[in-house]
Amino acid sequence: MSSVSARGGLDLSDCIQEAVGGTFHSMWKVCPWRARNRGWLSVLLQGYFGCVFGGFLMACVLNSVEGNRWVTGGVRHVGFNSNPKANGATALDECFWFIFTTMHGIAFGEFMPRGAPGRIIAMITCSIGYWFIIFMCCIAMFSQLPGEKMPTLGRTLSRMISAAWPSYVVFCFIIAIVGANCGPYVNHDNYGKNEWPTGIYWLWQTAHRMPFGDLYPDTVIGRSVTVPMSILGLLYMPYCMALVAVRCPSMAQHEALLGELRKHPEDSLGRGYIVPEEIMQPISGGHQTELQTLTGSSA
Repeated sequence: MSSVSARGGLDLSDCIQEAVGGTFHSMWKVCPWRARNRGWLSVLLQGYFGCVFGGFLMACVLNSVEGNRWVTGGVRHVGFNSNPKANGATALDECFWFIFTTMHGIAFGEFMPRGAPGRIIAMITCSIGYWFIIFMCCIAMFSQLPGEKMPTLGRTLSRMISAAWPSYVVFCFIIAIVGANCGPYVNHDNYGKNEWPTGIYWLWQTAHRMPFGDLYPDTVIGRSVTVPMSILGLLYMPYCMALVAVRCPSMAQHEALLGELRKHPEDSLGRGYIVPEEIMQPISGGHQTELQTLTGSSA
């Protein structure tokens, strides 16, 4: 084997080393996270499982307030078969299925709330699913911003709420005002009257990007309202992230941020920026590189 290598042939160990190196390089491209850049994952999982647990609690409440209507079938839709019935003695598993699919943005429309309490629970679930997407994006964003401490669930939620609550109040106010006038312009409400509660419930689904299909606009006015509200619901998500990304710290927070940069100079351009090793080496004559000067570090 060595003689073959001496004559310029392929060495098996070199081939294995090259293959292993190529594999790890490909894995790095798929998931290029450093040790200090992985803390967001635990926070993300904490938020996710917290939402799922809260969803299970809401499913229990939904089953208690109108589960008997799910077991017996409910109202017959015009032109469609009866709604699917819950299997078993209770509708708890179907209620959890409904909450779970709604929270993940994939509600299929086979189950839907059949009373005012159920619709309130459905609206809350739509909001949780809508905001969890923003939450995930904020966690990833915080993990990349220069000078940010390791993200935590409480800190992330606090920053999201403090930055976004005024705009979200305006967002919900628009839904309430416009939706209250849209009740007569959606299709027949099988579980209520086509009045202001129907309009708000329908527009809440639309703006939070989770329509169940139980209500839909079948008039020119209703469809004309749907278009701008759909655009608003889509564009509000990146707008909210932009609000959260704006940092306007106090003097103490500013000093803490600078201290974090001095403590971890490799994060001065953001944790998502992988600094080449050559940059951290001193140049000829003992001078510092631009990054070393910027971060105040020395070789």
